[in-house]
Amino acid sequence: MPIVVDAHSDILSDILGRQAAGQTEVLNSTWLPAMDSGGIDVRVLALYSSPEYLPEMALRRALDEISALYAELDASPRAVLCRTHAEILEATRAGKKGFILGMEGAEPLGADPGLLRIFHTLGVRVVGVTHAARNYAGDGAFLVPKRTGTVGGLSDFGVELVERAQAMGILVDVSHLNDPGFWDVVTLSRRPFMASHSNCRALRDEPRNLTDEQIAAVAGSGGFIGINSINRFVEPPDLPHLLDHLDRLVRIAGVEHVGLGLDFCYYLLEHRSPVERSGLRKGAYLSVEGLAGDHDVPKIPRLLAERGYAREAIDMIMGENFLRVFKAATEG
Repeated sequence: MPIVVDAHSDILSDILGRQAAGQTEVLNSTWLPAMDSGGIDVRVLALYSSPEYLPEMALRRALDEISALYAELDASPRAVLCRTHAEILEATRAGKKGFILGMEGAEPLGADPGLLRIFHTLGVRVVGVTHAARNYAGDGAFLVPKRTGTVGGLSDFGVELVERAQAMGILVDVSHLNDPGFWDVVTLSRRPFMASHSNCRALRDEPRNLTDEQIAAVAGSGGFIGINSINRFVEPPDLPHLLDHLDRLVRIAGVEHVGLGLDFCYYLLEHRSPVERSGLRKGAYLSVEGLAGDHDVPKIPRLLAERGYAREAIDMIMGENFLRVFKAATEG
């Protein structure tokens, strides 16, 4: 059976929130059944520090999320933290779910590149340079307009971060990075890199989406692009139009460089207060119509087959491409 991979997930934020409310075994009760419903075998779990933790508490937040995951893994014989390609294959062959730790923005590192070694030891194998703001590494692609000075590319710390990450076998993720920073990564990279959850700017003009030139550059590195299900990045926001983004990625990058980075976030609304929810845009945290959550993921291969994709190509998109790039980036 082909392995299905979701290259970007925020469920650690949900797990930590539920644990803080006194719940235990959140993986067993909620997320493993959800993954079963969608046939998802492997997930990259984002270590994310929301704005209220920045900058002073980002390190603590990331360590709390890792600790929360370790507690869940201790309680679940069906879940495994995977540090290598071989461990992913071993887990899935045993019928277990494989999880990969990824950093969504380098905020937990502050300005200390030496901390990256510690996170690598803890199991982190993906690092996103920024989230949707400026950090010590560079400027993110802002989700809302902000008043700033001159926007730039990678800082000296950002350059060192990319070089150190690739040297120690951590897959660099450019989703959320702004355009100048993206091209800095292209120049610096000596290994494949990825845009774990990004769509096509030509189809939806959002800074978070990739230009055709950027899509080609990711493929040129030998890298990976995962389609993002969040509704604001697709217009009209429905599953057929999300698959139009996938089609364009395939035409530009080649089918061997495209996959899933679904970024389901609907569950994060539960952790927002009524006041916080009232300030959100309509549809915030929701995915495109027809792809509400894990249970809808089996629609994707069916619809791809209807669009004329061969079985081999569908298997590549659903997981094989990510696994190949992960191996190349982390093992060389």
